[in-house]
Amino acid sequence: MSKTSMRLDRFLVLTGAAKSRSDAKKLLKTQAVTVNGTICRVSEQQVEPETDSVRMNGNELIYRQYRYFLLNKPDGVISATKDRISETVMALIPEADPEDFFPVGRLDKDTEGLLLVTNDGAFAHNLTSPSKKVPKTYLVHVNGDVSDEGISRLENGIEFSDYTTKPAKYEFLTKRDDITECLLTITEGHFHQVKRMFHAVGNDVIYLKRIAVGGLKLPEGLEPGQYREYTKEQLNEAIYQLD
Repeated sequence: MSKTSMRLDRFLVLTGAAKSRSDAKKLLKTQAVTVNGTICRVSEQQVEPETDSVRMNGNELIYRQYRYFLLNKPDGVISATKDRISETVMALIPEADPEDFFPVGRLDKDTEGLLLVTNDGAFAHNLTSPSKKVPKTYLVHVNGDVSDEGISRLENGIEFSDYTTKPAKYEFLTKRDDITECLLTITEGHFHQVKRMFHAVGNDVIYLKRIAVGGLKLPEGLEPGQYREYTKEQLNEAIYQLD
C-alpha cells in the first residue's frame, strides 16, 4: 500500500460524490461506482487518487486533496472534532470527516458565527498564527454603556495576568434597553478573549457572534448551522483582499 492510497469511501467523500462515509457505502451498493473500469461495492478498497480512474455513473471523479467549508456556527455547539458530551461543529458538515477535517481556531460554545473547517493544515496555520495578524470582527452585545475610558483600554491593549491584548478596534452601533451593540475587531484568538476584554472594562457580554475574518464576511442568508464550500483561492482573495 502506497502512502498516497486511501479507502474508496474516503475518496468518494473528498471528491464530493458522497457527503459522508455512510453515504458512500450506500452509493457503492447501487453499483454506480467503477475503479479502473470495474464495478466496486467495497468501501474499504484502496485507490490511488493520482493514478486510478474512479467514475460514478460513467463520469470521472476529480480528487481534491483539500476542501474548505464556511460554517455559520450556532449557539450550543463545540468547536472541536470530538466531544464526549456536546455536539461538535463537525456533526453539522457531513462531508467533513473528523478523522481528516478540523475547525480553524475556535469559537466558544455559546458564540455564534463564522467558522472555517478544512483538512488543510498549512492554510489553518497561516490564518491562526499571531504573526499574520489576521483581524477577526465580532458583533457584541454588552450590558450598560461602554465608557470612554473602557473604549480607550480596548483600543490600546488590556493587561491580564497571562497576556496583554494587542490594540483592538471598537465601533459603537446602537443602544437598546440598556444593551450596547457594538463591533470589536481583534488580531488574536486567546481563550474567552472578547468576553475577558469587556469584563475588564466593566461590561459583561450577553451575545457574541463572529461576522468576519479579514475581508471574509459571514454570508447574508446563511442561517446558523448552515455551511458553504469555498475554494482556497476564493478564501484567500476574500480574507487577504487580494487583487
